[in-house]
Amino acid sequence: MLGVRSIMGASAAAAVGVVSVATVAKTVEEKFPAPKFSLQAERFDLSTMQGRFAKQLTNCDPSLLLAREQEIRAAEGLLRDFSEGKAANASNSQLWSARKLVEATVQPDTKEIIPRPFRMSGYVPFNGPVCVAMMASQSTPALLFWNWVNQSQNALVNYFNRNASSPTSNETLFISYSAAVGAALTMAFGLSQFISRRYSPARAAQLMKFVAFPSSVVASCSNCYIMRRPEIESGISILDKDGNTLADGARSSVAANKAVMETVLSRGILQIPVFFIPPLLMSIPPFSAASAAVAIPLTTMFTIASFGFGLPSTVAIFPQVGSVKVEELEPELREAVGSQPDGTVYYNKGL
Repeated sequence: MLGVRSIMGASAAAAVGVVSVATVAKTVEEKFPAPKFSLQAERFDLSTMQGRFAKQLTNCDPSLLLAREQEIRAAEGLLRDFSEGKAANASNSQLWSARKLVEATVQPDTKEIIPRPFRMSGYVPFNGPVCVAMMASQSTPALLFWNWVNQSQNALVNYFNRNASSPTSNETLFISYSAAVGAALTMAFGLSQFISRRYSPARAAQLMKFVAFPSSVVASCSNCYIMRRPEIESGISILDKDGNTLADGARSSVAANKAVMETVLSRGILQIPVFFIPPLLMSIPPFSAASAAVAIPLTTMFTIASFGFGLPSTVAIFPQVGSVKVEELEPELREAVGSQPDGTVYYNKGL
């Protein structure tokens, strides 16, 4: 009976957490006056941390999962009409809402609708419970299983949100997935074995909650780096302050390396609110003294909330459009880009 109550409590707590994230996302969006609609300009000021957080939080809004295919295709049609000058009756708010829905649900290159579990808006409700299961695991087999599920989920999110206009080889995808799973399982197995042999069963059960944190940091960082390492080898485009490509499309490995490192770092930092803060809170009285029927729902709610607000926060740490000094570029590119304001060029960091 305790198990049933715990599961029901955890399910209710997860629902509360998801609804809270969706509610805050809508509240934050409403705090920012919508500028005149544009298909190119951004809804928020991405030069500020506040604006970047607002954009990412609205992208992660779980309520976007409720939209049906007909609604998504209708939003695409409205945007198409706007581009052809046929949407005179659509309000500014309707146009921004349509753009947000399309960007959150449609793969920009293939134009296919992304399955719900693998959208950014689906990350919290679908991956959050997996994270809870990882922290709740008190045996090595269970810990290894949920680490595998977590990295498989992450790999599929990366795949469906990839840049499909520049295809990643199946070999790269397989290596990235294998490296992430291997790193996570190796770290989880090693730490769980060390803890079980070094500490008493009661103390080991407490410490096992923290094993998910280092294993996820290593796995997420290695997954991201391996997936995007080809960018460093081939380089990425460099832009002027208006977003125009410089040097006749020549690519910079220096800019690519900076973009990849910023993304890897943000992926590592994301694991703190997801896998470190919730078990830390649960180790503090009075939460530490709670029964399983209470502790599991509390852990679930803390994790969902931390995930929901931690994800947009960490993605927003670095600007989507990064900058690098001309003098730091490859010698052959310095002359090609010519004189730039403040001696700076820019690049698209990616996610």
